[in-house]
Amino acid sequence: MKGIGYFYKPIKKRPELLLIFGIITFIYCYIEYNFIMPVANVLTVLKTGNMFDSIMHLIQMVLTNITGINPINIIFILLGIIAVSLIAGLILSGYLNVLNSSFVDAKREKGTFAKGVQKHFLKISRITFSVILISLLFVMFMLVVSIPAIVITRAAITEKPELLLVSGIFDVITIGIMFFSLMFFRIYILFWYPAAMNFDKKFFAKGKRAADASFWGIVCRFILFDIIIIAFQIALFWANTYFLRLQGGFAQVASVVVLLFVNWIFKTVLFSSIISFIFSKFFSYWLKPKPVAK
Repeated sequence: MKGIGYFYKPIKKRPELLLIFGIITFIYCYIEYNFIMPVANVLTVLKTGNMFDSIMHLIQMVLTNITGINPINIIFILLGIIAVSLIAGLILSGYLNVLNSSFVDAKREKGTFAKGVQKHFLKISRITFSVILISLLFVMFMLVVSIPAIVITRAAITEKPELLLVSGIFDVITIGIMFFSLMFFRIYILFWYPAAMNFDKKFFAKGKRAADASFWGIVCRFILFDIIIIAFQIALFWANTYFLRLQGGFAQVASVVVLLFVNWIFKTVLFSSIISFIFSKFFSYWLKPKPVAK
């Protein structure tokens, strides 16, 4: 199952997957169109100074807001994370059970979504809660790791050219750390879910075993996914800027068609392909014959 097959084959067996994930991605794309795009426009308009100043300002703002949170707000944040985890657990437990059944069941059964909610809701909600907390810590780690390289690179370019060699070494090391950290983090987190759908304990360890079995192949596929996503997102922001310069009803209609509906179709296909790819790799490890110990 290669390329578009990661999207097509599970949906061929379970057509309801397209409806379920299509609703999820439409909600995301609607939020992106109505909230993320306008914020990106404001940040572009308000941008001052060079790129390094903007990045440092953004990092400082994020870290200041995180470290300045008072205990009462922490409680509200935790309650918000719990609410998001429960909603995600409700949707994902059903959706992933339908997807899981497309890999393990030859015969289609009714009520697969409801059975997934009944069986996996609490488990998936707990995992999602942990994923959100770990992700927040991971974002802080990535921001802190990037600061020395940004500071030295900015100094080398603007004030001290003698630091160019040092800044280059720092940049390579920092990019390497961030790249592999991001890959390990995403792969192990994503493999956590199929393990939870198929085992009763030690979900993370079993997901990690499946990921480690073909880790570099998965990394190469993730790099391809990343390139596609980044290229498409750049094109999307460019189209958003272009439509803002136009006047009239045509520009508004074109904006909705491209920024909402084309975005929706693209991300439904790509993101569902990524999830199916993860499940495919998981099952290719756990369902293949294991060597018999002598």
